[in-house]
Amino acid sequence: MNSIFSEENLHTFSVVARLTNFSRAASELGITTSAVSYAIKRMENYLGSPLFIRTTRNVELTESGEYFYRKTLNLLDEFRAIERSVSSIDQGIEARLRICINKLLYTPYHTATLLRHLKQRFPSCQVIIMTEVYNGVWDALLNKNADIAIGAPDTLMGGGGIDYAKLGHIHWEFAIPPHHPLALLPEPIAESQLRIYPTIMVEDTAYDISKKVGWLLHGQEAIQVPDFETKCQSQILGTGIGFLPDYLIRPYVENGQLIIRKIQNPRQPSEMLLASRHSIKGLVTQWIKRGFMKNGVLFELYKDLLHE
Repeated sequence: MNSIFSEENLHTFSVVARLTNFSRAASELGITTSAVSYAIKRMENYLGSPLFIRTTRNVELTESGEYFYRKTLNLLDEFRAIERSVSSIDQGIEARLRICINKLLYTPYHTATLLRHLKQRFPSCQVIIMTEVYNGVWDALLNKNADIAIGAPDTLMGGGGIDYAKLGHIHWEFAIPPHHPLALLPEPIAESQLRIYPTIMVEDTAYDISKKVGWLLHGQEAIQVPDFETKCQSQILGTGIGFLPDYLIRPYVENGQLIIRKIQNPRQPSEMLLASRHSIKGLVTQWIKRGFMKNGVLFELYKDLLHE
């Protein structure tokens, strides 16, 4: 950047524009009025356009000056943001952290609360949230599209420089609406009866590693949907059947929209992991890891979704 547009000169211009007076600007800046006037004149000469209309007592921004003032404020904000970021990085705070959340553990409330905790403690860190399903979480980590994952499935990937810790388990329930034909059958319901009806599936988002299939019987039709909320609503409407996380169906069981039935070969709990790339060791990552420890802030936040 041309030295005429140094941070010092831009700050001088912004103070003059705000106070509309060279003398008052000089007083606030702690320099002489002639130094202020000289800095402004250099910028005007370089731009080839007057920035101020000068009167005997005050100055007023020209149309070009108004535009330049808006841009100056943006540049000064950028200067300060860069200074804060460099200082934070020097302290060990990541400039950016990409967090991948398994859709099994994604809710707007939990994610918004997680973001509030992070930005309160680490305002200079740019936090990016993404979601994946099942082994898509591992895909994001191994392909370095994410730095840390909340809810990586327990299908541990060998190598890849990944650290992990156990978070807890998702418990599954076979839930159908009370008007569904399967609701009238004796328990446990046989697989021969179950495969008559399509299963609602949330597809694994993995591309480079094998996709995980949640629950699908041989010969059963599969209807794929993008998330577990859509799957839940589809099962409430009787479009298909399947297992849902117990925390997700709790309100629908309480209000009578879903009932829980026992079936042959029920789905086993799914272990969830906190996984991160080994090379990511910044303070934000370390805070997240501590937060998920027993009785930590994030442990308490997510405990209504997980079983120990």
